[in-house]
Amino acid sequence: MTINLDPLFYPKSIAVIGASPNVIRDRAGFFNSLRECYKGKLFAVNPKHTEIHGIRCYPSILDVPEKIDYAMILLPRDKVKDALAECVTALVSFVLVFSSGFSEIGDEEKEKELTSVLEKGNTRMIGPNCIGVTCSESGVVYYPQLLQKPGGTVGYFSQSGGHALNFLIRGISSGLEFNKVVSLGNQTDLTIEDFLEYFIGDDRIKVICGYVEDIKNGERFKNLARKTVAEYKKPLVLWKGGRSLDGARATQSHTGALAIPTAIWDAAMKQLGVINAESQEEMADILLALKCGMRPMGKKVAIVVAGGGSSVELTDAASFGDLSVPILSDAVQEKIARDISNVNTSTKNPVDLGMFGFAPSIFVNTAKLAAEDPNVDVVLVCQYPEMIKVMVKELWDISISTIVDGLKEVKKPVIVILPKIFQNNPAMEAVRAEFIGKLNEKGIVSYSSAERAARVISKLIDYYRFLENHKETDVENQFFKTKSAR
Repeated sequence: MTINLDPLFYPKSIAVIGASPNVIRDRAGFFNSLRECYKGKLFAVNPKHTEIHGIRCYPSILDVPEKIDYAMILLPRDKVKDALAECVTALVSFVLVFSSGFSEIGDEEKEKELTSVLEKGNTRMIGPNCIGVTCSESGVVYYPQLLQKPGGTVGYFSQSGGHALNFLIRGISSGLEFNKVVSLGNQTDLTIEDFLEYFIGDDRIKVICGYVEDIKNGERFKNLARKTVAEYKKPLVLWKGGRSLDGARATQSHTGALAIPTAIWDAAMKQLGVINAESQEEMADILLALKCGMRPMGKKVAIVVAGGGSSVELTDAASFGDLSVPILSDAVQEKIARDISNVNTSTKNPVDLGMFGFAPSIFVNTAKLAAEDPNVDVVLVCQYPEMIKVMVKELWDISISTIVDGLKEVKKPVIVILPKIFQNNPAMEAVRAEFIGKLNEKGIVSYSSAERAARVISKLIDYYRFLENHKETDVENQFFKTKSAR
């Protein structure tokens, strides 16, 4: 039975147990963040204070005059059990245990004590050893700077609090829009399966991703993953931690996780249609491509770039990434050749435009022509916006507008490769960020290397082929008529 997690993500009341006016003692600053962003009723619990920043402070959760939907326990480990017992008595719906020092350090008994407390009531727990949930729509956020406009479509779960926070920051700065995020630590009570099942049934969430160290119920997880991808057509992107032997050992001391052999994990995810990310960066790359609606139909790519050395480098990267770089048809080559010199250039594929690659109209037209070739599935274009800024500063605005608007008209999936050639140069970083921002606005994918692009292309092809083979389980129309209870 699906657990209704609405009171957790949309709580009408929150109590912070261990709240403090001291920012350092305020355990990651959650109380102050809630004061600024949360839209419901906020209560402070700490016997050492009578009020904190104008908010009345109660000695115990039992003294709070209202029923609490979500309580955050920010106390030293040895005080957690008693605080949790009081939450159960007070009929709190959901509790976050921020504190660490349980099974992740080998203290299984201390963690079992929390389970025994929960068995005495209906309170559900996230953690221990995690940072809980964030949902911009309700104002429950880790920090005010991470508050996004309502309407995000990404649901993200993470066993790691650090990865929950870091990936949220990375994603927001890359243009991803999150709907709900949860860090769930040791999974003593609520597990990945519980949140995955809830995200499946939430029609606000269109894409689900997660950082996983271990799975508590393999059979349930397998069924939910299959349901997510094959039935409800929600992309499921998972990054498995502990892929190496040393990394697997590290997960044990991080969340007490038991290692899942990488080969078994990868094979199982492929069978389920899960998009398997191998790093935080790759997970972000895949989500960005999904957001932009990129759907490569094959692995044959055209490469458009300024420079012979760069053309060789990008071709190697594509080939090593399991892509092919076929020679363009004579007809397409003839069209490309009309705009460029036949000296220090090549029209075959990779297409080396030489210095003509910095002429925006020629650069864009070449990409469009390459896409006309029936033997091309994806167009990779390499550009150096910092060099354009340096060489034709007075034409910068019109140059980037021509490039961005023109690439949007390419008839096949296009990815912009932006090698980072300037290092430790704030002015050039700003130029690069401006260009990437304009690409994002148009829904055009960009990466810093062809290697990253190749990995995304290959994994998306596998994903869409899986969907093609599972059309008979398509209940998408039915799903979007089903509203999540609030």
